Amino acid sequence: MAESSIEFELERAYDRDELAAVFREFAAALAADRPLRIDDGERTATVTVPPRVAAEFEVERDGDDDETPVAELEIELEWDDSEGSSIQLADSELEESGVESDESASDVDSETDGKRQRAQPDERTSRFEVYEDRADEWRWRLVHWNGNIIADSGEGYTSRSNAERAVRSVMQSAPAASIEGREN
Repeated sequence: MAESSIEFELERAYDRDELAAVFREFAAALAADRPLRIDDGERTATVTVPPRVAAEFEVERDGDDDETPVAELEIELEWDDSEGSSIQLADSELEESGVESDESASDVDSETDGKRQRAQPDERTSRFEVYEDRADEWRWRLVHWNGNIIADSGEGYTSRSNAERAVRSVMQSAPAASIEGREN
C-alpha cells in the first residue's frame, strides 16, 4: 500500500551560478525523461515527473516598516499520482556508505563545470537554530558541529519568520564575504 503523505524539504542558500546549475540539471532531467534526484545528506528524494503537470508560480514581497522587505519566488509543480509511485524516499547513499566530510550536508546533487557535487552526511555540519528568548523576542545562532555557538543574531526579532529571514540573509551573504584584517 502506498504512503498517503510524503514530505521532503531542502533549503539552503545559493549564489545565482549555483542555482542556475541546479535548474539546468532539473531541466536536463525533465527533457530526457529522467527522475529528479535531491539529496540532503540523510535522505534522497527521487521524483519522476509525468509528461503533463500543473505549474504554479508565485511572487511576493514581504516586510514591514521595521524590517527589510524580502522577495520570494515559489515554483510548485503538481500532478495526479494515483499509483503513489512518482516520489521515492531512501536513505542517502552517502550516509549508507559511511562517507565523512566537513562540507555542508544540504547541497543538492548538481553538475557544475563537469564535476559532480554530492551532498555530504551531516555528522559534522553546523546548523542554525532559531529560538525565542526570555524577552519573547526571536533570535538565531549558528552552532558548530561540536556544539559551540560560533555566531548569533546580536538582536531580537519580533517574529520567528523575521529571524528565519535574517538566517537566510546570512546564508546568502556569507559565501561572498571576504576576510579583512583590522588594525586598532
